[in-house]
Amino acid sequence: MAAWLVKRIRRSWENSPRIVELACGAGYLAEILQRRLPGMRYTGFDLSPHLLTCAARRLASGSEQPDSQSEISFLQADLVHDDWTNQLEEMGWRGKVDGVLSIQALHDLGGLAEQRQVLSQARELLKAGGVLAYGDLLFDDQNPHSSRFSHREHEEMLRACGFSLAGAPAADKDFKGSSEDGYTSAAIDGFGCYACYR
Repeated sequence: MAAWLVKRIRRSWENSPRIVELACGAGYLAEILQRRLPGMRYTGFDLSPHLLTCAARRLASGSEQPDSQSEISFLQADLVHDDWTNQLEEMGWRGKVDGVLSIQALHDLGGLAEQRQVLSQARELLKAGGVLAYGDLLFDDQNPHSSRFSHREHEEMLRACGFSLAGAPAADKDFKGSSEDGYTSAAIDGFGCYACYR
């Protein structure tokens, strides 16, 4: 799933892309991004100070490499209740973000309303052509969870956030899924993966 997300961000990145990760946890995805997108400017948000400390430690060794020119920061925020986008606006990032990413975390934000709120805020950060790419657990009848949703519900949520899912279908060679103008989705081992371009 991480490789799928990186592939989508690389399609639209320029030198020193600005990347925001929602609910970055202990920095697993950030570490992959650091290796594959040298020179990125990255800001990861998470609610847990402990996980942010772990993420900073994880990324510190990679940033000390001689060829690394990445700028990496981690900020604590409650994505649902805090004005986290204001921190990025103060950095001059509003409307200039190349990619907003998340992996296996959006379900922790709460129900559809909370997830829609955060994804709508994320959309406002993106530059024209910037990508929102995330992967999360899909609803499972055998293990129901109130904040995990079906593939269709994820697509409806993205439409409600202002992302266009219309266009001519095209094949995605890496994963079973669909690809349309401005939108790609895939199902990978019980995860739904989505990429929308602003």
